[in-house]
Amino acid sequence: MSALSRSRGAAPVACMSELPPVERAAIRCLRGWGAGPEARSRMRRNFAQVLGGGAPAHEEALDALMELALTAGRRPLARHPLDHPEVGGDENAFAQMVAAAVGGEREDALVFALALMGPQVAFEAVALAETLGLALLGLVRARPGGAMGAGLH
Repeated sequence: MSALSRSRGAAPVACMSELPPVERAAIRCLRGWGAGPEARSRMRRNFAQVLGGGAPAHEEALDALMELALTAGRRPLARHPLDHPEVGGDENAFAQMVAAAVGGEREDALVFALALMGPQVAFEAVALAETLGLALLGLVRARPGGAMGAGLH
């Protein structure tokens, strides 16, 4: 793999502050997952606090989707640190997949999934993205003004 293709997924395409709340939350989940067990625990606590008994199913979707995104990709998924203000191309594709899936736009979600991973897992990723997106919608709605990010840092 060339240096150019490794950096392509990290190229900035947007600023976090410009994204809608669900997309911002999806990127924070992706970044937080890579930040280690402490950040993952915070995400799980947020899900449990807001979603109550429905949290385990959403946590399983989060775990499975992160596993697919990070291990079944066409190339390593580029991610920035938690507080990085810019959004990379891979992060944006992930966020758009989640937003399209939760919005019922499965074909669009599949296009974004295919940008990140092979067709053998893309359909599964879209189904998981829909479940995760529903959890993120619940978190965003529970925090006035879409202040979801405070819970994922």
